[in-house]
Amino acid sequence: MFKKIIIVGAGIAGLTLANFLKKNNFNNFRVYERFEKKLSRPTGIQLTPNAVRILDFLDSRFFLNNNFNRINYLNINAVNSKNFNDKSDLRINLQNIVSDKMPYLTCDRNILMKFLEKNLSSKEIFYNRQVVQTIKDHNIIRVKFNDGSEDYCDLLVSADGMFSNSRLDNNIITNTNFYAYRGVLKNFYSKYSLENDVIRLWLSGNKHLVTYYISNQNDLSFTGISKSTQKTKLTNDHINYSIPFPADEFRSLFSSENKILREMLDTIHEVYRWPIFSLKKRVFYRDNQIFIGDSSHGTVPFQAQGAALAIEDSYVLYEQIIKNITNNLGVFYFNKRNKRVRRIILRSHLNVFLFHLKNPFFLLLRSIIFKVIEKSFLAKKIMFGWIFNYNPRSTSYFF
Repeated sequence: MFKKIIIVGAGIAGLTLANFLKKNNFNNFRVYERFEKKLSRPTGIQLTPNAVRILDFLDSRFFLNNNFNRINYLNINAVNSKNFNDKSDLRINLQNIVSDKMPYLTCDRNILMKFLEKNLSSKEIFYNRQVVQTIKDHNIIRVKFNDGSEDYCDLLVSADGMFSNSRLDNNIITNTNFYAYRGVLKNFYSKYSLENDVIRLWLSGNKHLVTYYISNQNDLSFTGISKSTQKTKLTNDHINYSIPFPADEFRSLFSSENKILREMLDTIHEVYRWPIFSLKKRVFYRDNQIFIGDSSHGTVPFQAQGAALAIEDSYVLYEQIIKNITNNLGVFYFNKRNKRVRRIILRSHLNVFLFHLKNPFFLLLRSIIFKVIEKSFLAKKIMFGWIFNYNPRSTSYFF
């Protein structure tokens, strides 16, 4: 068994791992986070059933809390469709795909973070501690921080995101030329639709938009994606996630005659934009250092699996640690995660292609494929089942 574990990053991946370690009475771990502890601006997050299943291992039936919103349907709409019941729109029922009835949830990211932080003490999480150097000395890793302090461990887990300081190799970060536009409409009540259990995917050429409710108070999250030829410097320090983007420009970018979408766009007052990056290659381990979440396999977030993959990584690594796999832990972890992570990344890139089609022939073909998925339960299982039904406690997926 490892004597001491250091987790770098108090995001979803790092806190999930810390929670599972503590639940299994492995208490000799520390979590270091470079930023101060504070609530972020409200941001929607999707927790697909594969993520909910793992969090249920941590706290049974946690999703019954009213702070989580349940999703039952995916509506695919054309931005230029005039009516919300346009024949070209599709409605995919996401119920009954999951064998164990785990729900598809959405929430404010702050709610998920509070859930993951509640059982961890100030002796286990340390904020404002940025890693500046890691030094390996035989089986011990010495970790140096920006305040001059140091700590030691025999297992270092990097969960500090795409621009990981502890990965020491940011040359693998690439600019996708996609931009994300995000925000939350508080207490948004639509005159045209009372549904709050629907994710709406709006498609239009080289851009798309996703909207969904994240609470029972009718807070609506929106995320727009567009492609740009503008280059962005590859450094996290120069990306400010707090600078507003002009709401009028966002409305112009996603302008629509659809009643539901136009109503939402007219209500928006705050939008925030930032570039989307990805990693050129996946990095799972280096000696006795393991990478999880975006620091391992950051990719374009077009399959709603960013948080889910981080949660999966954390649980799978926890299981290997508890099984007392100290020799070749990285190899075991790689073998458990590589194939699935690669498949999710490929699906995300396929969605980039499908969501941003312009050619009329391919648009027709896409419409036919979506219609088949809408009407056929088997097609839905093939499309979503292998993602939603993943169970890390079994040797294979179950249906």
